[in-house]
Amino acid sequence: MTKNKLIIFDMDNTLIHSHLDYPLMKAETLRLLALGGVEADESLWVAKIMAQARLHPRMTDQLEEAVWQRLGEIEIAGLAAASPEPGVEQVLACLESEAYLAVLTNNLDEAACLALDKLGLIGYFSFVAGRGRVPGMKPAPDGYIYLKGLHPDACHYLAVGDAVIDLLAANSAGIPFAAYNRSRRENWPTNPAPCLFLQSWEDPEIREKLLTNCRHCARRDKFE
Repeated sequence: MTKNKLIIFDMDNTLIHSHLDYPLMKAETLRLLALGGVEADESLWVAKIMAQARLHPRMTDQLEEAVWQRLGEIEIAGLAAASPEPGVEQVLACLESEAYLAVLTNNLDEAACLALDKLGLIGYFSFVAGRGRVPGMKPAPDGYIYLKGLHPDACHYLAVGDAVIDLLAANSAGIPFAAYNRSRRENWPTNPAPCLFLQSWEDPEIREKLLTNCRHCARRDKFE
């Protein structure tokens, strides 16, 4: 059967319950940048901090590599004890015959694939895109645009995630967004707003909800 739907999932606290120490990741990013003489806005997400840091005159390739290496260490430690979100594997098994399934995460590619493989989930996905695979991390739309381009048969899309950065990235890529927030509550914006709110993968109607909210949208197959 030809598939014309693509559902793109965030990983942490959407597909799996990870133990990533986000405050530590931000603190270490700020600490290392400060040691290199690079000022940063503490109110931003790590991905945005690093995007702005690249524009700083004192930013070097060596400093950026050191930051990402430290973040990778924290990610691997946090993902080591990860567990699947309750009911998620059953949902993926129901969806894979009707839609392409992919993962977009700001985590390191290798760490993401190892975690999904360890939990027996990686086989459900046509592609896993992590840090290093796409030019810009969420909230940039690059990853969603990249994955759309890898699935030319698809013309109906849906992104699923638990954080505002997932919503912002999907909106910028022209993809409707479903908010999953069993693990972490967010003050979701009203413009753009999620098209669907998911409380649990164990909802008996969740398959229908996801497929119904896959919507046709204009293709964007390149970064702008």
